[in-house]
Amino acid sequence: MIILNVDKQKGIGFLYLNRTQVHNALDGEMIDEFRKNLLLLKRDPHVRVVIIASKSDKAFSTGVDLSILNRFENTIKAREFALQLEGLMEDIFDFPGPTISLVNGYALGGGFGIALSTDIIVLSRDAKIGFPAVRIGAVLPAGCTYRLISRVGLGRAKELLLTGRILSGEEAFNLGLGEFLEDSDKLMDRGIEIAEEILKGSDFALSMQKDIANALWKNIVGLMTYQSAENFAFLTTTPDWKQRIEEKLKEMGK
Repeated sequence: MIILNVDKQKGIGFLYLNRTQVHNALDGEMIDEFRKNLLLLKRDPHVRVVIIASKSDKAFSTGVDLSILNRFENTIKAREFALQLEGLMEDIFDFPGPTISLVNGYALGGGFGIALSTDIIVLSRDAKIGFPAVRIGAVLPAGCTYRLISRVGLGRAKELLLTGRILSGEEAFNLGLGEFLEDSDKLMDRGIEIAEEILKGSDFALSMQKDIANALWKNIVGLMTYQSAENFAFLTTTPDWKQRIEEKLKEMGK
């Protein structure tokens, strides 16, 4: 579900989301595998920059796999899953070296939360980005919510979160949800080009500069992570949740 590749000569680690049969939807197993591969890259002395991309041109990630959302045994399991997803985003956000995400196709909810946790986002013109959690009776993870606010401001973030509407790659770029906008067939080239520019810097300085830039949002997310998980767990017990999830799965033919 996650393909790991390291270009030792260039100092770049590549992580590819490869659960393409379900558009890289996130379940517990995929999240665990993602986190384990990040740890491998963290420990690899050859890796100085990480690029996260998808093996599918249809989706970066459509967020949480809806088929698991109506199968939680209790609120404890629901809370554990929410914290697991928050943990993945924190692992990316706290990665010691610079990180770059290449976003093509659908990137929804926590799926785009992965990109928001990276340092630099390259958007495809074909990207389709949205935060439709409220439409299925759920809430976006705290990390994703606050990193969205940091990029587009509180008012625009609320509009995107409350409507759940889908943005084109160009609109998302114009709102500040990416640093670069590219044709889909040039995403990887641009990602490597950015990585090579970053690699001209000192590893120690890059890591320290990143920590300084991340400090404020790290503290805010840390304060709200558990409350967000509690909210998610509560919502899984409501009749509205069950009805909306079942309707969405039926719509998807599952």
